[in-house]
Amino acid sequence: MGSDSAAAIMRMTPRDRALVTLLRELRYLTTAQIRQACFFSASITTTSQRLTLLRRRGMMDCLTHRTFDDRRAFWCLTPLGRAVVAQLGEPIHGTPRADALAALQMDHLIATNQIFCDLSALYRGRRLGPFRWYGSHHAGVDLEGTRVVPDAMILAAAADGAAWMYCVEVDQGTMAPGALAVKFRRYRYLQQVANMRRQEPIWGARASSWILFACKDARRAAAAARLAAECGLERFWAGTAGELPAGLADSVGLDLVLPADALLGLPGGVVPPYGAEGRR
Repeated sequence: MGSDSAAAIMRMTPRDRALVTLLRELRYLTTAQIRQACFFSASITTTSQRLTLLRRRGMMDCLTHRTFDDRRAFWCLTPLGRAVVAQLGEPIHGTPRADALAALQMDHLIATNQIFCDLSALYRGRRLGPFRWYGSHHAGVDLEGTRVVPDAMILAAAADGAAWMYCVEVDQGTMAPGALAVKFRRYRYLQQVANMRRQEPIWGARASSWILFACKDARRAAAAARLAAECGLERFWAGTAGELPAGLADSVGLDLVLPADALLGLPGGVVPPYGAEGRR
């Protein structure tokens, strides 16, 4: 596999490398999302052709409309693609089994990853500073008797070393109020534990973290906000998934530095493709 991955790297473009690095963390993306995040200067046709080539080279695979009814293609890394990522110096923390489990919840995962793609477009457009995005497999927190697992987590860092944490919850409208209340109480418990341990950097960030609840309509957002208040959550934002990226950009702004690898000791994570020099 080592010689195969080395040969594959030699034929990769910078955009190819950005893509496989993203898929290491995001696990699955649609063709449209890949174009938005990595191939933004190319047409959807050109993007599709490049993905087909990477598939022929054995680096990527996709689930197609033969598995799902909506006719989208969901792209992921093959074992060779994962080996390429490792050769590029990016640690692999997930497993093929985790990727297979993610495929069972594809709509939810793709909706979550769309927020990353939209945030990346705002970063590229100079409306948002750099940030680090963690998938759910890197965002979970074990507490005594329970576990809090956001759909994703965002870390933003200031030049003075301060870090802001945002836990993303993508709601598909299927969870009953009682189940939502249980989820919100877990977050409340997490913040209580974090407050008691806030002298530790990672727990200090958790103590001041925000929950970003992205749903499909304003009515659901208002109901979630009321429920969160009843559960004692103070740092809670609720709105549509389409509103979240611009709202976060307006709140956080541009005055950020690129979050370091393993910031606060957290493994994994990915930053938006292209540095400041690559923005359009």
